[in-house]
Amino acid sequence: MATKNSNNGSKNGTTRNRPSNYVILTLHAIADGETRFTNSGKVMAKVRAFLSQGKEKDSDEYKPSIFFDVMAVSKDENHTALTAAIAELKNKALFTVKGRLAMDEWTGKDDVKRQQLLIFAASIEPFSFENGGNNTGDEGEELAEPA
Repeated sequence: MATKNSNNGSKNGTTRNRPSNYVILTLHAIADGETRFTNSGKVMAKVRAFLSQGKEKDSDEYKPSIFFDVMAVSKDENHTALTAAIAELKNKALFTVKGRLAMDEWTGKDDVKRQQLLIFAASIEPFSFENGGNNTGDEGEELAEPA
């Protein structure tokens, strides 16, 4: 199902959001969360974030990060707990999001087709390392810190 950009934050394109694309990811915010309003007056909260893939075992260089826009839209002109939580996220915050993965596609002013990964959040929560702050991933590799 493709939906137009009126209520979903799409950049002049379409967004594909399929029910099987449910994800749970821990991300680093790379900007403060923000609030906007849709054309119909609903509250839309969004934060830009990245997923660190850690370091290469052989070269000790960081693998490429994957960037997402995490967003939620209220049912009316009032903030929900979810839109407020996203809007209140601060740059460099570490958080876990559960939601639907989608891809926004649009053609830029330079006529080049662009894509952006989106997560339509169902819930978010702050993340903290349970092992006393050790900044390592599943395989013990050091995770990238946000810039």
